[in-house]
Amino acid sequence: MPFRELLVDSKIRLTPAQRRIMQYIVDHYDEAIFLTASQLAGKAGVSEATVVRLAQALGFDGYPGMQRQFRRGLQDRLSTVSRLEHTVDHVQQTGDVVVKVLQEDIHNLSQTLRNLSLDIFERAVADLQRAKRIFVVGLRGAHAPALTLTTYLRFLGKQASLLLPGHGEMWDILQGLGRSDLVVGISFPRYTQVTVEVMEHARKKKSRVGAITDSPLSPLARHAHWVLTATCKLDSYIESFTAATSLINALLTAMSIREPEKTLRILRQREALWEEKGVYLSNSGVRIQEPGARSQKTKDR
Repeated sequence: MPFRELLVDSKIRLTPAQRRIMQYIVDHYDEAIFLTASQLAGKAGVSEATVVRLAQALGFDGYPGMQRQFRRGLQDRLSTVSRLEHTVDHVQQTGDVVVKVLQEDIHNLSQTLRNLSLDIFERAVADLQRAKRIFVVGLRGAHAPALTLTTYLRFLGKQASLLLPGHGEMWDILQGLGRSDLVVGISFPRYTQVTVEVMEHARKKKSRVGAITDSPLSPLARHAHWVLTATCKLDSYIESFTAATSLINALLTAMSIREPEKTLRILRQREALWEEKGVYLSNSGVRIQEPGARSQKTKDR
């Protein structure tokens, strides 16, 4: 089983010390997979026996077997991206800032793609497609990608709600959660407590639960049936949600092409309503295309 799928396997129960080892491996993957059990124990601040027990907990005979499995994924992580990225080490003027930030986002997108499990992605799309109701929770900085997901799910005809803490009504909205519902939590370090509480509540109610976060060891992952990870590192006081938003765009697009005729019918109905109500300044330049086709704009004559 691939490394990141091992981390979210609900049958695997890790101790806090074992989770500390896994967090070190996630954060220092390219280095950690070449360390001996003793060296890895030292880096993670645990005993060598704990490293061996971790390997056994993950289903390996011992540490060498776990190490071989992790090394198999190394090649997928190495790419030509390093040749394309030229980090600005010394930011001296405004132009340097924009170059550095955009390059970091390119790196975040590349890292997200390398870590993406297509099986988990397919599982997420299937859950979004099947769910009778979808509840999305993403607070503070994560509100933006959560709003994007909710808005465009509605465009696809889904009954989607964006959860916002207020005067207690959020929990009323979640009343009656069941097996046909899906809750998607979106949060990145520093993780918001309410997001985790909503996911934990949904899991207890037997609903399907998904997470979009930075790591399989995120506190969101403990309550999720599937976890999609997006890299959010940025040398700034803010986190980058570029990769998370791109991942959401991919989910929505994948949903739209599963049932293209239905998608096209719903979008045409909505377009007619928007035009009737004057939602946009002008709709004359937009044509609805078949899902997956390139959009076109007509020019004023």
